[in-house]
Amino acid sequence: MTIHMRRLIVAVPAAILALGCGVANAGKAIEEAGVLVCVSDKWNEKELDKGHKLVDYAGRCVKVPDDSATTKSTEACQGTYEYMPDGTWKGSGTCTATQKAGDTVTMTWEEGSHLTQNPYKATSGTGLYKGVTGSGTYKYDQLTETLFGGRYQSKYELP
Repeated sequence: MTIHMRRLIVAVPAAILALGCGVANAGKAIEEAGVLVCVSDKWNEKELDKGHKLVDYAGRCVKVPDDSATTKSTEACQGTYEYMPDGTWKGSGTCTATQKAGDTVTMTWEEGSHLTQNPYKATSGTGLYKGVTGSGTYKYDQLTETLFGGRYQSKYELP
């Protein structure tokens, strides 16, 4: 796995975590920023042609909000990446962030060589997060072969 590929893997989970945590305040917009720490569990590459690769990815993250009063959450992510012979790449997938009480937020994420920040969007939730809407961005750096760290920002609204 190349450093560039690993950075992508880390970014996806991070984005998903950004929406997954926060104090539930019905009818209120919630803004949050913090640190994302992720591990890549699966990075299966398939070379279609010289320099053209498809990757099946799975990973987990922990979201640590800057505000210590805000609940931390975990996140499980999966997705696919495509690397082109010209050096460009793109990726997309989903993540489900889970709070200690069991409430979840499911998100879609996007990454690519054309982006400076990776966007994500809340698509559904359970418990306190049922009906959640919102989005955010994240960015990661590869720290080791399988570990990544970075930051996220999110803004979402509870019904």
